[in-house]
Amino acid sequence: MDATLEHETTGHKLQRRLAESRFLIMSLTIHAILILLATYMVISKAMDNSEDFSSDGGTGLMADSDSLPPPSEQPEDSVPQESVQTQSAPDVSTPSLDVLSTAASTSNFKVAVNAPKINLNSTGDLTKSSGAPVKGIAGSLGGLPGTMSGRVGSGKKGAMQKYGAKDKSEKAVLRGLEWLRKVQNPDGSWGDKNKGAMTGFALLCFLGHGETNESADYGLTVGKAVQWILDQGTTYQGHLSMTKDGWGPGNGGVYEHAICTYALGEYYTMTKDERVVELLKQAVGYIVQGQGPAGGWMYSFDKSQNDLSVSGWQIQALKAAHLTGLNLPGVDGSLEKAVDALDKVWKGTEGYGYRGPENKWSLTGVGILCRLFWKNETGPVRNAMEWVLDTAEKEDRQKPLKYKGDNCDLYAWYYHTQAALMFGGGAWQKWNRWFQDEICDVQNPDGSWPAPGGKGPGVDYGHDQSMSAQVYRSTLCILMLEVFYRYMPVNRAG
Repeated sequence: MDATLEHETTGHKLQRRLAESRFLIMSLTIHAILILLATYMVISKAMDNSEDFSSDGGTGLMADSDSLPPPSEQPEDSVPQESVQTQSAPDVSTPSLDVLSTAASTSNFKVAVNAPKINLNSTGDLTKSSGAPVKGIAGSLGGLPGTMSGRVGSGKKGAMQKYGAKDKSEKAVLRGLEWLRKVQNPDGSWGDKNKGAMTGFALLCFLGHGETNESADYGLTVGKAVQWILDQGTTYQGHLSMTKDGWGPGNGGVYEHAICTYALGEYYTMTKDERVVELLKQAVGYIVQGQGPAGGWMYSFDKSQNDLSVSGWQIQALKAAHLTGLNLPGVDGSLEKAVDALDKVWKGTEGYGYRGPENKWSLTGVGILCRLFWKNETGPVRNAMEWVLDTAEKEDRQKPLKYKGDNCDLYAWYYHTQAALMFGGGAWQKWNRWFQDEICDVQNPDGSWPAPGGKGPGVDYGHDQSMSAQVYRSTLCILMLEVFYRYMPVNRAG
């Protein structure tokens, strides 16, 4: 063979081998990179703490809540303005309440280890016009129950016209909401005491106006409030009174729990945010299990008597739970039993009583509203509604309701206002003529409401100049002025 040809052949062989080796090296390099990436992903996934609720509440549980500080000991500046940090959750033990036959399956509710985060939007100026549609409401307006359809869009405008809302009424609501936004605590709560109740009240006001965590103006405000409820509710094992010992000292714990549960139920109905479901289930479970054998509720859920004042808030919370469409165990059965309890404190011809049949003007609205909320029957409460109006007119036929008068009772007015709208007809026309101007005209320039006159339930608390007292009376007034669209008198049992 020619030496030159042999040399060229050898050269070609060398070039081919070099080319093959380059492909081999490249292949090995690619495989090495893929192996490294896969290893990193496995390690990262193992180390990651998920922020979503698991469907069964998870299994990695922490220490008992008694070892954790109460909310007042946690630094308020720990929550940034644009993103809210979550806290780890303790064990959620089986509720200590006796389980009724209607709620046996509710005794094992658990809350996931990490409370979820809510996506927050920054707030803007107060520019939303009345009736403007809001993002994030049950996917669309069609997703809301009929009784809540007046909160947004054309439904709000139509409801305000139909039920006689004045322009100044909605302006008062907007001023009130803006005041609430400004006085919200950095951690998302409201008030300086009884924060569970105050946060529930304030959140109900925003939800009643059609605001969610995705609203342009109040998304951040609503989102922070819900996050606080999730964090604290998880920490305190579903007790939305936000106390280490279950329902707290005194008589307020069951009120706080119900009010906060009420707000959480409305929030879910308006957003379908699955991240709140486990906590809502547990909170509702406490109410269902705490119902007494006669159908009512009592302080500390001790089941000893039917207390109409306590029962009213539990019924409102359960009605909100019913409207979620989650079919939570025991809710509808508990509401049916509650009607029996209402009848036990009703005189039949006039008013409702506290723990037995008597005429209590301050509580008769509770009985009327709760019965209408669930049964949609005006006949059985007609006499009671007439008695409420007749009793008010005995004070002053032309101006029965005086905010600064000796007989002012905002707690009673809150219930009477809703009861009159639900009842409708001449009862609503009278009450609307009495209350709307009175509530609007006394509002403070900053959007809050001043201390009222009177000595009714909760009024002494309302006279207090603490921040919680200011939030309490202001939220009751806002909720009254939202009555025109907050709950429509349709589909009450559905």
